[in-house]
Amino acid sequence: MPTTYIPKTPYLAQTKIHKLAKKLIDESDEDRALALEAHRYFKQRIEENPADNVSKALMVDCLKVAQSSKQNAIKVLAMMNKMNETKEPEQTKASGKTESVFSELDNMADD
Repeated sequence: MPTTYIPKTPYLAQTKIHKLAKKLIDESDEDRALALEAHRYFKQRIEENPADNVSKALMVDCLKVAQSSKQNAIKVLAMMNKMNETKEPEQTKASGKTESVFSELDNMADD
């Protein structure tokens, strides 16, 4: 019979959350760079052929992706800031802490 896995550190330790936030911000920076590169490509195609409506639409979509990736990075930073400001009661159970952190993240994501 398999044994139950019991982690030595909490699943949502502060260092793990920081590492996850850093990864999300790095990925958003990469997405933004790729979207801006695609925007430059479609802009070049429009300069060659001004009647290319497909390239115009895709160029606008690339700008939307670039902007949304920047906004998502800002949201991650805002959530990290809110999490650092809120303090959990010291005598709560580990499961209660996990549930409250998830509910806080859900509430912050809705904002």
